[in-house]
Amino acid sequence: MVTIRQKLVSASQAVKITSGKNNAKKYIVVHETDNTGVGADADAHARLQSNSNSRQASWHWQVDDKEAIQSFEHFWECWAAGTYTGNKQGIHVEICVNSDGNYYKAVQNAASLIAKIIKDENIAIQNIVQHNYFSGKNCPRNIRAGKISWSQFIEMIKNAGDIPKPTAETSKYRIITGIYSTLKAAESAAQVMKTTFGWVVYIEQDDTNYRIRTGTFTGISAAKNAENKIIAAKLAQVTYINDA
Repeated sequence: MVTIRQKLVSASQAVKITSGKNNAKKYIVVHETDNTGVGADADAHARLQSNSNSRQASWHWQVDDKEAIQSFEHFWECWAAGTYTGNKQGIHVEICVNSDGNYYKAVQNAASLIAKIIKDENIAIQNIVQHNYFSGKNCPRNIRAGKISWSQFIEMIKNAGDIPKPTAETSKYRIITGIYSTLKAAESAAQVMKTTFGWVVYIEQDDTNYRIRTGTFTGISAAKNAENKIIAAKLAQVTYINDA
């Protein structure tokens, strides 16, 4: 089973990067993020979307080796397939390929998620397609290269069990780092958190030193996951999780 949660893009943002709310939901379109950067996991891609993605692109789900996060309800016509038909009729699932993740587990989680979507939306299994089906793009790249074959992936979906409904977490948390001795060091770490992780961050002065304070995370599990990412990427030696 895969852990599922929602981090939905606001309606005001969604209307800017979709074609509206009339998705026919005929296909499930499988993508890979192609982002191998450390920390470029499902949470990072979900935050990229919720924090006003600068690209003219959008997708419904992102999945990594730990969880699946929903950014858009399925009725939105997201811009991911590269064609009008694919966007208007597809539910788009991005599989994360970050180098610090377990790709095989991410694919398994994607299969479990898609098994749930099939059941929820009554989509035929033959209508699970690759991004390549619509636009000819070499995506999902690793599956197309045979790292896990497409037939194996379809079998994973067929064999996947029932998936629990998303649980609503409402408590808000922030992460505050220990001190940086220079503004340049703080800015360097903050830039990675912004561009790679997709977070909102602030630099605050503490006497002659500096700290980084993040925007809010919903739920303690999301906050702990973010804290672990900061430590793994060696962006700070000390971190604190505070109530928002």
